[in-house]
Amino acid sequence: MDVITTEDVFWIRREGNEAVIGLSEHGLEKWGMILYIELPEKGAELTNGGFLGSLETATHEYELLSPVSGKVIGVNMLLERATMLLYESPYEKGWLFRVALN
Repeated sequence: MDVITTEDVFWIRREGNEAVIGLSEHGLEKWGMILYIELPEKGAELTNGGFLGSLETATHEYELLSPVSGKVIGVNMLLERATMLLYESPYEKGWLFRVALN
């Protein structure tokens, strides 16, 4: 399993003391078609650089490392059924999760 650590993989939109995190267009182009994505559960505590989840393409499985520290307060459950949202609307409907920042 490869580990994703580069900051250019994620986009982060700050909204006060919260942040919405998604996968950047650069990351999406790099991996090709994502078939499955595992995200943290609501209530999970994330540490910057710590394990966040994983994604699976046709040829690889990757570990994702968190770009921020905080408590997960929302998860985009639509991605479980529709990973195409990552490509069709990466900054709006394709967001991954929302975090209350530490």
